[in-house]
Amino acid sequence: MSSYFDYFSIPQLFDVDLAVLEKAYFSAQRQYHPDRFVGKPTEERTQALQKSMDINKAYEVLKNPLKRAQYLLHLQGIEVGGEHDSIKPDQALLVEIMDLREQLEEQKDIKLVNQLIDLHENSLLDISKYYVKNDWQKMAQETIRLGYLVKMLDENKIKHL
Repeated sequence: MSSYFDYFSIPQLFDVDLAVLEKAYFSAQRQYHPDRFVGKPTEERTQALQKSMDINKAYEVLKNPLKRAQYLLHLQGIEVGGEHDSIKPDQALLVEIMDLREQLEEQKDIKLVNQLIDLHENSLLDISKYYVKNDWQKMAQETIRLGYLVKMLDENKIKHL
């Protein structure tokens, strides 16, 4: 397999149809589920177990927009959101995130919550746009922004996509 998208025979895009992905996931899991290989030779069981684990990992990555963006960048040789990032957040992004964090600490009003949710949704749209344009640098910065936004939303128990 050349990419996680191949496990599910879906196009390598940021905008994934989650219903199609889920259907393909369950189909792939049925095919390689370890229970189907009981009584088979050890090597065949081991291969099926590995394939099942690979399918689970691919599904976990592709169903999550942040992980999917990071993976698509990884396929381009760009690492973000991990220990060995090849692109660091720019200064304007860091200032924006610090300001948002300070505002959240001071007040958690509905206006600010809605602003965070809007920023999250706009970030997803921008990542999609940059992916289509093969603008990896801008996609990387926007993926970093999305990571910060997801973390802030999660820390404040705000429901997001």
